[in-house]
Amino acid sequence: MTYFYNELTNLDNLYNAYKECRKGVDWKYSTQRFESNLLFELQSIKNELINGTYLPSAFTEFDVNERGKIRHIRSPHLRDRVLQRVMYDCVLEPVLYKYLIYDNGASIKGKGVEFTRKRLVKHLHSYWMKQGNEGYILVCDFSKFFDSIPHDKLIKMVEEHIQDEKFMEIFTLVVHSFGGQENIGLGIGAQISQICGVFYPTPIDNYIKIVKGCKYYGRHMDDFYIIHQDKEFLKELLKDINEIASELGLTLNKKKTQICKINKGFVYLKQYIFVTKNGKIIQKAYKPNVVREKQKLKKFKKKLDNGDMTIDVIKQQYKSWRGGLEKYDTYCTLKSTDKLFKKLFTHHDTCIQCKNYGRCIVGKKCWNCITWNNISKKGRKYGRKSN
Repeated sequence: MTYFYNELTNLDNLYNAYKECRKGVDWKYSTQRFESNLLFELQSIKNELINGTYLPSAFTEFDVNERGKIRHIRSPHLRDRVLQRVMYDCVLEPVLYKYLIYDNGASIKGKGVEFTRKRLVKHLHSYWMKQGNEGYILVCDFSKFFDSIPHDKLIKMVEEHIQDEKFMEIFTLVVHSFGGQENIGLGIGAQISQICGVFYPTPIDNYIKIVKGCKYYGRHMDDFYIIHQDKEFLKELLKDINEIASELGLTLNKKKTQICKINKGFVYLKQYIFVTKNGKIIQKAYKPNVVREKQKLKKFKKKLDNGDMTIDVIKQQYKSWRGGLEKYDTYCTLKSTDKLFKKLFTHHDTCIQCKNYGRCIVGKKCWNCITWNNISKKGRKYGRKSN
């Protein structure tokens, strides 16, 4: 059977993959050079696959400081990313997606962080309807998730669902290019690393959902949760999860793995969440993220004074960060950060309360910042405030 392998050598698939890979990086010299010889490059990839001479190029390696945590990124070259994109779009994602649970929300089209958060809220609501707000949630996180995935076990799991020798040879070649001699770990930044990371812990998903019958369960890559009324049940379940994880070569992060009362609050996906007695789900901003944003604004102020940044870039960054929190219970948090922003950038006539960035309209305030109750009925037409 060579159906999946034929998908890799299809020039139409390679071209469509290139169009996806060039998004956001078409300004780079390497991308423009690749595009100047596009047909030759795509035909070269096809010929190497057919002749069995394809070898992945060396990675571009660099470190990224993400929220104070150093992450080592191994990014493949464009020609390798094109092939990996075909593997993902035409084979891995369509085939492996069928074996994922619905509440697995990472790196899947139509899902993401917001999907997982909404599913958690729905699970909490459903639990409250039956049990009230007296219950527990087990929040787990894998330690060094991508760096711990063994190649042999991953390849064996994928091979059970994709029975194509030629395709698996290419897949094995790409996977082994990440881990050196030990053959452990996937590179953060590669396309197939994401789908492999989503698929690899499925034995844990199936055990929790099917064997133990836990209805209120969800996972976002290496973060997952289980809601249950019995704390002892969750403790025993945690032991079973540790055993399955050790068989997969994974370990749980002891600092981030904990059992919490749902009415006292817990942290999941950078949100502080708890359930009130009347069933309301309170979603607050994660405090370290707010502190980090305030520190970032102060650094932006220095760069603005030195001429290294423009006010438009700062507004865009803050608007994006603020927009991600507006839909949650963050009124006081946004009020304090708005106050800091105004204090730092008042001389730029910036309005934070609405989307009208620029010179203020009424009394050095944007019209949308003036609440309707503070304007007299007589002066509403002209925008005069009531005494």
